[in-house]
Amino acid sequence: MKRRFLAGAMSAAMMLSGAMGQAVFAESETVDYSDQQTYPIVDEPLTLKIMLGIRDVDSLANPSDMPVVKAFEEKTGINLEWDVVKGSDWSTKLNLMFVSDDYPDIIIAPMCNVDDEEYGVTQGLLIPLEDKIAENMSNYTTRIAGEDADPTSGLVATDGHTYSIGYMVGQNINTNQHFFINQTWLDALGLETPTTLDELTEVLYAFKTQDPNGNGEADEVPLEMGFDTGFYGVRFILPMFGIPCDGEKWIYIDDDKNVQFTATQDGFRKCMEWLHQMYEEELVDAELISQDLNTIETKLKEGNVGFFMAWRLIAMGWDDGVAKDAVLWTPGEEMGAELSRTIEMARGGAWLTITNEHVDESLKLLDAMMDTETQFSLYYGEKDAEDGTGWTYNENGKIDTLNVGNTDNVKNYLDCNTMFFGPGKYISSVFNMPAQRVEKTEYCQKYDEAGVIQKYSNDYLRLAPLTSEQLQSNALLETDINNAVVENMATFVTEGVTDESWEKFVNMFDGMGVSDYIQMYQDAIDTMELE
Repeated sequence: MKRRFLAGAMSAAMMLSGAMGQAVFAESETVDYSDQQTYPIVDEPLTLKIMLGIRDVDSLANPSDMPVVKAFEEKTGINLEWDVVKGSDWSTKLNLMFVSDDYPDIIIAPMCNVDDEEYGVTQGLLIPLEDKIAENMSNYTTRIAGEDADPTSGLVATDGHTYSIGYMVGQNINTNQHFFINQTWLDALGLETPTTLDELTEVLYAFKTQDPNGNGEADEVPLEMGFDTGFYGVRFILPMFGIPCDGEKWIYIDDDKNVQFTATQDGFRKCMEWLHQMYEEELVDAELISQDLNTIETKLKEGNVGFFMAWRLIAMGWDDGVAKDAVLWTPGEEMGAELSRTIEMARGGAWLTITNEHVDESLKLLDAMMDTETQFSLYYGEKDAEDGTGWTYNENGKIDTLNVGNTDNVKNYLDCNTMFFGPGKYISSVFNMPAQRVEKTEYCQKYDEAGVIQKYSNDYLRLAPLTSEQLQSNALLETDINNAVVENMATFVTEGVTDESWEKFVNMFDGMGVSDYIQMYQDAIDTMELE
């Protein structure tokens, strides 16, 4: 029997057209989303230790000093001790914590990663939660029940247990990736928007040679990107060449539901050849190979960029940089572009370690973080905050955010690093989507209408029914594959691709067990009914 996965139902909710062109979700007509936790949670004083993983880009005040956290502690009767860890240090410090005798009670890390299979299934260091959720997490379970399909179904581990509490901010998006081009520069040079790869190449050459910023210096960066840097790296430009790479694995699902190996596809070679041309003709940032994510984002803030990839434009920290000149660029049909499709499902946001002696209270605490006003205050800042952050109630009774996502200042709230559970129908009932989220949704609509989004999401690979042993074996092989691909990409980009070097590269994977790896995923995908 095949496991059925509905791509449409997995999405937080179907989008409708709202007032003033805003993107909204289909609302539930029957679910009561009012807060259902009771307070205080405990009768006697209790202290719980939390290990909090946060994004590198975030500068947070000490959570214990945040007014929103203090109010939360007073409301619940639980004192919280925080250990805050940046994303770049997360894997190391998480591993060190698990080999020590000093465990936190709760791990909150929606922006980082805790491997349920490794730390839950294999090592038994996380507590299975499925039997405790219903009796302790009324907000959480009510929101799950309000959706057409359970958005937390992907959290079940291979041993049948659920080790994590889901994190979700429903936005109705279908891809992480977007391309942007400097419209101001196009206008200054009297150029049309390119639609083919050759036209794009010609535009980038014009950006380099015709002084579109008008300062009399040849200082423009036609193509800004990194190498192995997530949104701004090679993985996110590969879709221009028909390879729906999503930044996680070097495999993808094609239109016939076949699992393909990214690095040996014709589109991969074409991408390497084009990037070599960009590198050799100095049309791409000269620091392409060496620069990190922070360096790229600094350059995007400076704004002297012609073409780049990103999540969106608004509230990314460069409103006065590239955002003021750039517009969404859609690849023309002739290019055969195919961007990775995203399915909106909950990901792991919080875990309880085996030394936690207060499981019920901890789950009630996490559920209390999901009280509507509390979770918006922890995410955006206090209600009607005087410093311009936070949120307020609109005259329609729903929440408007006042905080547009400034990443430069020290934040007096947890931002997206907090627990937040907002499936689409719940979000629609309580929240007016802010401009930056509407922007993202509209970009996704345009790409969907243009037919440049992958048919079957690579997220199905993450949901594939593999055993813990298979996943552990995969982790080691995927590291070897990634190292081999990245090393050779650097050579291809800087030195070029020949028939001889390409054949050697392709043949290298024959001895690495890649064919068995692909077949294992194919067998798993074949048991799933993708729609």
